[in-house]
Amino acid sequence: MTGPVDLAVDAQLPGSSDADGWRRMHPLSPLLRGGLALLVIAGIIIANFRDHLVEFFFTSGSSNEVADDKDLVDLYEYLVEQGLLLIVLGGILLVILLIVLFSWLAWRFSSYRITESAVEVRSGVLFRSHRRAPLERIQSVNLQRSMLARALGLTKIEVVTAGQGGKVELSYLGHRDAKTVREQILQVSGSRRRGAAEPRAVADVAAPAPVGLDGYVYTESSDALTARAHDFIDADIDPQALEAQTLVKVPVGRLIASIALGWESVILVLLVVGIIVGGALLEAFLIFGIVPLLIVMASVMFGQFNKGFNFTLSRTPDAARIGSGLTSTITETIPFGRIHAVEARQPLLWRPLGWWRVRVTTAGHSVGQGGQNTIQNVVLPVGREADVLRVIDTLLPGVGGHADEIESLREGLSGDAVHYIRPGKRAGAVLLWGRRRAGLHLVDTGGDDATLRVRRGVLTRSLSIMPVLRAQSVQLRRPLVHRMLGLASVQAHTVLGPVRMEMRGLELGTAREIFDALAALVLRVQGAEALRIAEGRQGAWGAPAASAAPSAPAVTPPAVTPPAVTPPAAAPEPRIPRHGSADTTGAEA
Repeated sequence: MTGPVDLAVDAQLPGSSDADGWRRMHPLSPLLRGGLALLVIAGIIIANFRDHLVEFFFTSGSSNEVADDKDLVDLYEYLVEQGLLLIVLGGILLVILLIVLFSWLAWRFSSYRITESAVEVRSGVLFRSHRRAPLERIQSVNLQRSMLARALGLTKIEVVTAGQGGKVELSYLGHRDAKTVREQILQVSGSRRRGAAEPRAVADVAAPAPVGLDGYVYTESSDALTARAHDFIDADIDPQALEAQTLVKVPVGRLIASIALGWESVILVLLVVGIIVGGALLEAFLIFGIVPLLIVMASVMFGQFNKGFNFTLSRTPDAARIGSGLTSTITETIPFGRIHAVEARQPLLWRPLGWWRVRVTTAGHSVGQGGQNTIQNVVLPVGREADVLRVIDTLLPGVGGHADEIESLREGLSGDAVHYIRPGKRAGAVLLWGRRRAGLHLVDTGGDDATLRVRRGVLTRSLSIMPVLRAQSVQLRRPLVHRMLGLASVQAHTVLGPVRMEMRGLELGTAREIFDALAALVLRVQGAEALRIAEGRQGAWGAPAASAAPSAPAVTPPAVTPPAVTPPAAAPEPRIPRHGSADTTGAEA
């Protein structure tokens, strides 16, 4: 059931609303939602017949040019003789009027509103559609602007919720209006998610001032044209984050070099060399296979450049904001507590330069995407270790904010990992050369900011971090090779995404201890969270704050042999069954 309209919020939103709080989109919205294709078709037709139109109206009928195009002349003379020329022109005019009419109807029947419980969008003339995004389920609020939309001063708002196809789009609004609506959605949804008795004052929430690519904040515009220019180049950075110098940026030169040293470029070079050698030794026509390959790989690499161009990551009071784009720009605002896992990756050729890439798992991606889109999930295209630490601190408040936490992260990224549980002695059969780096670390601080950390990789090093609060289930697996070697695998499940939280090749006894400790910690943290939500207190992940709950056993073994995990007397041991020789066993947390 839809909640009532918050009159304070409604008064701050752009434009006027009806009695139920519904507002219309920008009048130019139909142009970007379908009318643009008609304009392109009309432009092609006009371009093709431009010479003929000029000949008809500005050249005598006896000219050689008109005589050369006999078919078109015959058609024109036929329409004149039969008196059909005006009818044809009238038909063309009628089609144009119908297009304008349907565009107006599409705009007239498209509206949105923000209530105390949801963001709603209605659209459609013959087939009505009504979409609703509950505020407490919002995963992120994104602003998207294509090149044409930027030229027209328009912006599309994409409200992402969990689940397949969980998107509600407001397309399109004026750029500054879209920024205002975004701030209102984030404010109201944040109040709902925290369970705050008194939401923040709505009058204090407005669209931040435009910020140029050089970091200059445009506070005033002398005229409408200047304001449009400011909106076109707006990098959509929070001025407060700019003043606090909490931005993470990617230089263009480093971005280009990272793409050239990435695995995509390496694979492309190897394939091209292989095709040329094969064409020289076997058949020359094989060389033509390079063309489609170059087109595909060039599109992939340009997509990486387009995504990483002018990349900025900053922290607002309630969310992390990520912006980037060259031809089209997108700004993703993710409220704290919506990040399910973070992973830092370092390809082989990046290692001498100390570069890393960071990607995340968030809810809201379709099953078809699976969160596997390497461009979509990237929150840092390329950066140094210091940048990675700042990104993790921004995305996961409570991790990396102090000196000891920073050292712990560095240990996982490129250190010796002395606090990590290592694979078994026979794990080389399943991990190959990755056995030396692989490790697992369960960090329990006693609050709700406990994390599970897994590092792995040889050609591409990685460190994955998952807040225990976001775990969906915990599983202990023993595939065939693991069973034969007396090994096991422990995995923590989260929402579908690119970051996989699994440690393979563990000794069976160690794996069982980790499984019990992790399951107990998940039950304790998530149980305490449910209790705190009822009490309406806020915590580190955007959820309520930590309370005096009994702590789960910490898994912090020495470098060689992990100790046994013995729960403290204050915390009753969870009833988790021991697993024998079953291939796959698990427990829902």
